Amino acid sequence: MCRMALKLTRKGERGQYGDRVPPNQKVTDGWPVLSYGSTPRVDTKDWRFAVAGAVDKEISFSWEEFNALPQATLSCDVHCVTGWSKLDNEWRGVLFSELMQRIAPKPEARHVMVHSYGGYTTNVALADLQQPNVLFAHTHGGQP
Repeated sequence: MCRMALKLTRKGERGQYGDRVPPNQKVTDGWPVLSYGSTPRVDTKDWRFAVAGAVDKEISFSWEEFNALPQATLSCDVHCVTGWSKLDNEWRGVLFSELMQRIAPKPEARHVMVHSYGGYTTNVALADLQQPNVLFAHTHGGQP
């Protein structure tokens, strides 16, 4: 099920925001709730960030250990394929480059399979994760 709650603005997004907004996108002040199934509620004492597979040594972080890693704050615009844009988002979390200092992928590793609570999975090219400013965010706009 896909649920959305958006406040869209329609007057001249391209003229008002220039190249920041792709053609046919609508700017929103809200934040949509998009879910693959129900939204899982995970107690931070049970939360884990684990790295396994094509690595020299598997590692796992608890919530406290993950948040003890160096933190970064980044700002960006978000443009969704469903046609909305949310500008000036502030995110806080752990840069992938910080994790790479603790992960030793095997030379043949090319992709990462991300697993999340609730059963959702997606694959991402390792080269994409290694780009600057890739962040595993835990905070958006000052809110968890």
